[in-house]
Amino acid sequence: MTLNEAIDNLSSDDVSVRKEAIESLVGITDEEAIEPLIKATTDENAQVRFKAAEILGNMGDVAVDKLIEEFKNAEGKDKRFLAFALKETEDEKVVPYFVEAIHDEDFGVRKVAVRALGELNAVDELDAIAKCLEDEDWGVKLAAIQALGDLATDESIKLIKDIRKTEDDKDFKKSCNKAIKKAEKRKKAKASGEAIVKVIPMSTIKEMEKTNIQKAIKEYERYVEAKQAKDAPYKRLCVLYRKANDYDNEVRVIETACEVFKDNDKKLSYFEKRLAKLK
Repeated sequence: MTLNEAIDNLSSDDVSVRKEAIESLVGITDEEAIEPLIKATTDENAQVRFKAAEILGNMGDVAVDKLIEEFKNAEGKDKRFLAFALKETEDEKVVPYFVEAIHDEDFGVRKVAVRALGELNAVDELDAIAKCLEDEDWGVKLAAIQALGDLATDESIKLIKDIRKTEDDKDFKKSCNKAIKKAEKRKKAKASGEAIVKVIPMSTIKEMEKTNIQKAIKEYERYVEAKQAKDAPYKRLCVLYRKANDYDNEVRVIETACEVFKDNDKKLSYFEKRLAKLK
C-alpha cells in the first residue's frame, strides 16, 4: 500500500480497511502523514487510535511541534492519545505542556501527563508531580508515585514515603514500596556514574521488529546508549541500519560496540571486521 493509499484508507467506513491502513504506516516519517495520523487518534476504534499515537510518537522531531499545537487545542478523550504520542516522542520541549496538563479535566490526560514527567526525568517539576498525589483519581495517584520513583532524588523518595504513611490500601502501599526500591536503585546508580536507561527484554524487541521496525530500533538504541555488554542489540541494529542504507548510524553503532567490547577479543573481532568492510 502506498503512502497516499494508506492515508486515503484511514477515512474508510470499513474498520478493517482503516486497521490495515494504519499498520502500513508504521515506521513512516513523512510529514504528509502527520495530520491524517493525528485525526486517526480520534478514530472510533481503539486499536487504530493507539497505533496512530504510537506512530506519531516514534516520528520524533518531524511531528513533535504539530503534536504540541494539537494537544494545546484538544479536549476530553480526544486529548488522551495525543498525550500518549507526545510522551513517546521523549522530547524535553513537551515538559511545560505536561505540567499544564496535570490540571486537565480528563483523568486520562492527567495520568499520562504525570507519568511522562517522570519518564522525562523532569526533576525541576517535582512540585507539579507531587500535586498529583492529591488527585481524586486512583490511577493518577499511582502514576504520580511511579513518576517520583523515576526521579530518584532524596526529595521524591521522601514524598513517596510520606504518602505511604497516610494510605491504608495494601496495593497502594505495595506500589509505594516498589517505587521506593526503584528510586533507591537508580539513585545509587547515578551516584556511581552509571547511565540510567530503561530497557525492555531482547525477545520483546525482536518480536517488535515484525510489526514496528522504528520502535524496535528505538528500543535497541537504549542498550547502546547504556553501553550494555550484550552484543545482540548492536548486531541487530547493524542489520536494521544496513537494510535501511543508513551507513552513518551503522558505523556509529559499530564504533560504540568496539569501545564496549575492547576487552573481549571474540566480540570485538566481529565488529572490527564489519567496520572494515564499510570503510
